[in-house]
Amino acid sequence: MAGDKKAYQKAIRTGLDYAWEGKWQQALEAYQKALDKVTDDPVVYNQMGLAYLELGRMEEALAAYQQASELAPTDPAPWTRIAQVHTRLGRPHAAADAHFSLAQIHQRQRAWSQAIRAIQDALELHPEHLQARQTLIDIYVEIEQPQQAARECVNLARVLQHQGEVEAALNACQRAVELDPQNTQAHALAEALHLGGSDGEIEAAPAISDEGASPADQALDQALEELAGIPFEDPTVEPATEASSFGPDAPPPSGHTLSRPQIDTLIAQAIDFQTRGLVDEAITCYTKVIDAGVDRPAAHFNLGLLYQQKLRFEPAIQELRQALNHPRYALGSHFALGECYRALGQVDEALEHFVQALKIVDLGTVAREQVDDLIQLYDALADGYLAKGDRGKAIEFTNSLVEFLSAKGWEDKAREARDRIDSLSEEGVTMSLAEILAVPNADSLLTALSLSQEYMKRGALTAATEVCYQAIEASPTYLPLHLRLAEIFGQDGRIEDAVAKYQTVADLYVVREEKRQAISVYRRLLRLVPMDVVARSRLIDLLISSGEIDEALEQYMALSDAYYQLVQIDKSMEKYAEALRLTPRASDERKWRIRILRQMVDVQIRQANWREAQQLCLKLLAAAPDDDRARLNFIDLSYKLGQVKQADKAVVDALEFYTSRGEPERALTLLQEATHLHPQQMALRARLARAYIDAGQREEAIKELDALGELQLDAGLREQAMATVRFIISLEPKNVTAYRQLLAHL
Repeated sequence: MAGDKKAYQKAIRTGLDYAWEGKWQQALEAYQKALDKVTDDPVVYNQMGLAYLELGRMEEALAAYQQASELAPTDPAPWTRIAQVHTRLGRPHAAADAHFSLAQIHQRQRAWSQAIRAIQDALELHPEHLQARQTLIDIYVEIEQPQQAARECVNLARVLQHQGEVEAALNACQRAVELDPQNTQAHALAEALHLGGSDGEIEAAPAISDEGASPADQALDQALEELAGIPFEDPTVEPATEASSFGPDAPPPSGHTLSRPQIDTLIAQAIDFQTRGLVDEAITCYTKVIDAGVDRPAAHFNLGLLYQQKLRFEPAIQELRQALNHPRYALGSHFALGECYRALGQVDEALEHFVQALKIVDLGTVAREQVDDLIQLYDALADGYLAKGDRGKAIEFTNSLVEFLSAKGWEDKAREARDRIDSLSEEGVTMSLAEILAVPNADSLLTALSLSQEYMKRGALTAATEVCYQAIEASPTYLPLHLRLAEIFGQDGRIEDAVAKYQTVADLYVVREEKRQAISVYRRLLRLVPMDVVARSRLIDLLISSGEIDEALEQYMALSDAYYQLVQIDKSMEKYAEALRLTPRASDERKWRIRILRQMVDVQIRQANWREAQQLCLKLLAAAPDDDRARLNFIDLSYKLGQVKQADKAVVDALEFYTSRGEPERALTLLQEATHLHPQQMALRARLARAYIDAGQREEAIKELDALGELQLDAGLREQAMATVRFIISLEPKNVTAYRQLLAHL
């Protein structure tokens, strides 16, 4: 078996060498030799698939990748290649099915961005793939993005309408409305389906495009729709409760004299004046409505925008703040407030609101597990600009945000940018849209990152380096480019250059107070040079300051082990002790305390520091009295230190502990191991023999008693040896006559 394993590993290495040189036929032959030794390794089948692919043998490549997917059902890589092969063979539906299978793997692993991207690839090839469309809806619901889910429900409804499934299409529209009551496309399509009946000939209503509309413009449409939807009330309602429909829990202010019909009429007039561009008239109507007790965010928002149009920024800010905390108007209010403060020349206030607007947009594009990281990034971003007081850069950044959020199709661009950012991010690190908008030529930067990544995959490291240098020359402060350069250095074997680059980037992130990003950089650095104790110490400090105590303890364990490997034993023990002091802040203090003490005991035993190891064992047993290894170590160390009575007491304590728990088998195991370590200890042999008898293992007991008798004779304990032989005879061994003769001789 050992020979087969070596031959297998050699064949794999040979195949990879040939593949690196582009000798695909020779690589294939080497992989086949590996398969002759190990037939169920998915890695080999993946490599064979690539070789077949490069040789243009598509069907064989497909078979290899399918075999790899069966052997490793949770690995997404084979399905990516299967989709690629089907596409090259001109089988779009089969390729779509492969992309969908890939999406299901990502979905089970809760890798939402990758799952969504795979489904989108499937739908591009096969737009009527109903399972893919339904799964995409389910994912958006799972990650709490109801508007995107509603949009996909509408798309599903259109497909079902095209297939003549009118009832199912109506159900999809209904779900879209439940997810996003303001989805006008769902309402329009449902109406078209109702009018068209089941003949399937009615075309879906054209999508209402928000392209070119800023967040404030979009919120205005929602506000007008909301206010227009307020039903006209029965004029017979008593004035004392007139405005209650506009504020269900708040009574109208005392002294107002407008009836409900009058309020409804004013709202209708306000909407009419606003849509016709009669700003002053609309302001008058909204002011009367609000004074009458209509405390709706929609009314305040619309009035704020009207004041903004009239360049009356102070009252505009006052009204917009009234709508700020309502989820439907938060984005539009932040954007409009940013514009107001920008017009007043108050850069800090404008920046703060624009950053909040972008944060809301960006949060709508990420998976749920990325939300906390993203919030921290934006909080640090706003604080950073405000703290630095660099007015020029703040204005430049603000202009970029406004330009982005006012551009045609900005929502689609935000989603596209998020997809590209996530595809380029590593180590689960979350990057923000703001990082792209904060630098000029953002598209060219993303392109450079993507292109360099592709060159790296192909092993064209010189070309990848050149792309990075050109991009850095244009945007020297964009740190992801420097990280990519460090990655290239590492792959090229230029370890010192890579480490220096990683360290520089980490230092800059620390200066920017972007701790999560700095943590990510140190993790990459340590993957390259795991024995770098300085970098690991800095990572520990960052983790502790970020409150990530469990991860800090994990790094402490690695740091202590690194010092041990460097034969700096005192340093290793010092770091274990530091970790031990940190355990009260961990998620599970006892678990971490036990783990660290075990490592400390092992180090001291390996160094033959028996007394120190014994003291640590006592601490470990206090934390984990059921730790068998700790009990055995304590007994072993006591014997080694010549503390026979203490060792014997520890054995008795252990036996009583196991007996009280009804676990005689653990007691027997402990005695067996202790006797193996110290075969000359007669007390251990005697107790082990008794344990065998209690367990019904008579032959094993006789062997132990026989050995005990030999030890007693060697020690000159003739009477005790005779007693032992008599006890053996009482157990009626097979060779009882020999034992009787021995007893007579003694």
